[in-house]
Amino acid sequence: MEPEHAAELSSVAAQLADLVHRVENLAGEGNADRAEDRSALLEVERHLRGALREMERSRRATEGR
Repeated sequence: MEPEHAAELSSVAAQLADLVHRVENLAGEGNADRAEDRSALLEVERHLRGALREMERSRRATEGR
């Protein structure tokens, strides 16, 4: 992988990790009246974590080439 692509992927991965943390915090701040919102935020968090795992998997695969 070209160095600039590796740096770009690293930057995007860091941004995704930050988003996961921010969504996690929002979901944790919810109260009982907003259970539906909390459920939606947990789903968003799950998808962001999946995207982060896929990015890391792809990055590792391309580093081995």
